[in-house]
Amino acid sequence: MGIFDKLTGNKNAQLTPKTALVVSAITVIAADGVLDEQELYDLQKIVRGDKASVDTAIKVMQGNQLPEIMTLVAATLNEKQRMTALAILLDLAMADGILAGNEQKILQMYMEKFGISETAVKPIVDAIALKNDFSVFS
Repeated sequence: MGIFDKLTGNKNAQLTPKTALVVSAITVIAADGVLDEQELYDLQKIVRGDKASVDTAIKVMQGNQLPEIMTLVAATLNEKQRMTALAILLDLAMADGILAGNEQKILQMYMEKFGISETAVKPIVDAIALKNDFSVFS
């Protein structure tokens, strides 16, 4: 361990599928530069008390740039996990009813890294948009 490793992160941190999900979730909820209380609550639901996954996720994020992080996440997840992760990420990003520009860019990048087409994602987007449309109750 070098003297500056604590400052630059750990590029050798090993991702598990759960940790990969945590990493990807953090990248999406932090995309707009603000972590609000609801986003932290949503992250807690994903983590389910697994502090080790959060610690590893932070190490991976500190040691890598976003494209590298996405490549690591994609390499860790199998096809079903990628689709499930993308659905979770879409739900996180759209929870406030607004898909911010940076969130949209990051989601698009994950779709590309995961090899998932817009056609495959459309039903998920439609369901999440419907789920989060509380205007129908006004």
